[in-house]
Amino acid sequence: MEVRINDYPVEIMLENEKTVKEVVGSITEWINDKNLIFLGVDIDGKYHDSDEIPPVPLENINVINCLVQSRADVVYETVNEGIAYCDRVLSFLKHSGDEGIDADELSNLISGMEWLQEVFGTIAGLLKMDLDAVSYRDERVSDYVEKIGTMKHKIVQFMSEMKEEDSIDIEESLFFSLREIFGIFLVSEEMKRLIVDSIDSPDVLINSLREIKAMIPEQADLLEKIAIAYQTGNDREGVDNLFRFIDFLFTYTRTCYQVSPVFGVDLKEIVIDGISLDEKNRELQSLMNETMDILENNDMISLADILEYEIKESLGNIERYIDLLLEQL
Repeated sequence: MEVRINDYPVEIMLENEKTVKEVVGSITEWINDKNLIFLGVDIDGKYHDSDEIPPVPLENINVINCLVQSRADVVYETVNEGIAYCDRVLSFLKHSGDEGIDADELSNLISGMEWLQEVFGTIAGLLKMDLDAVSYRDERVSDYVEKIGTMKHKIVQFMSEMKEEDSIDIEESLFFSLREIFGIFLVSEEMKRLIVDSIDSPDVLINSLREIKAMIPEQADLLEKIAIAYQTGNDREGVDNLFRFIDFLFTYTRTCYQVSPVFGVDLKEIVIDGISLDEKNRELQSLMNETMDILENNDMISLADILEYEIKESLGNIERYIDLLLEQL
């Protein structure tokens, strides 16, 4: 019998385990120690959720493939699902126009808002973040979560009294704000700490560094496009591309913070022109924090300047750092 984790073969010493359920139980202890989340198991090509592991005897099994995910990845995917949902709502509201919204569509919207409320609770729990302590545009993030509930109640009340000719005005601005708040989560200090605790395998890290290096020229062009979008008043395009850059920065930051514990390489010793990679990363993080503050204050001129000049310049020699880092690895 072969045991794998995320398709990678692993060597384990069986003691008294006689069934698949017992083997998975032993592996789950290791998974929890690594601050990972156990999703389920594939047994000879058949998937089972984590709470439905069958007590099949080991002699009847060829391959057990345990599927796990880091908490950082769960947050990252959940945030992106939240952003995608907000995009769908905004697109729907834009195209509903004079036709109005029927009862079925309103019911779907209510379900979606209930899901959004759960998403914010899930993210706050995984990041160990107090939503009362996080601000966006002079309000607490928890206030925006309450606004979801208020809007949901408004729609429910409207549906209980609606007539065929009635219509309801749903504010797009709330979903636009929620979309931006999701982006703030990805560059938060809480996310950074979670990334440090979420370790990938060495081969994944090395491949990730190579992919990041190949993506840097594209990111420099993207920063220019974001700046132009905000300078010309095309905020929606600017936000879309800004989230693309945040995605890149998430991958880069995650990879760098995992290099030290996996390979034992100190980023302070990766130095170019007197500046270490550790200092460079802190500079990028500081600039991104400043960017989110500017975005919250709706200062589009300053936003365009920091993206096009400061962040783009800071990103300029990252390729050289990655080359030096790969040499040491």
